Amino acid sequence: MIEVTDAIVVAAGLSTVLSLATTIWNMVTSGPRRNLKRIAELEGRVDGLERQMQSTGDQIAQMPNRDMMHRLDLSLARMEGHIDRLDERLKPVAAIADRMQELMLQEAKARK
Repeated sequence: MIEVTDAIVVAAGLSTVLSLATTIWNMVTSGPRRNLKRIAELEGRVDGLERQMQSTGDQIAQMPNRDMMHRLDLSLARMEGHIDRLDERLKPVAAIADRMQELMLQEAKARK
């Protein structure tokens, strides 16, 4: 028959072996668990950066290209020419307005 002390020694040995196996298991699997958590965080960051890159690409696609900018430049030059011509055409009108104002002021002084 098995004595109680022998059973206690066997149980203590099995407990030690089981504790050692559990410790080794935890050491072996703790790294991959941390890595999985870190990988999940990095995947979230990558998704955010992909969305940001997509929106930046969309904004760049909507910006005028080289040909559009050239056409805008030409249009502005034409508008500048039109404004200069209008300025020249309005100078006589401004002179008439100045003469009318002078005439009105002289008439007002004459009435007094």
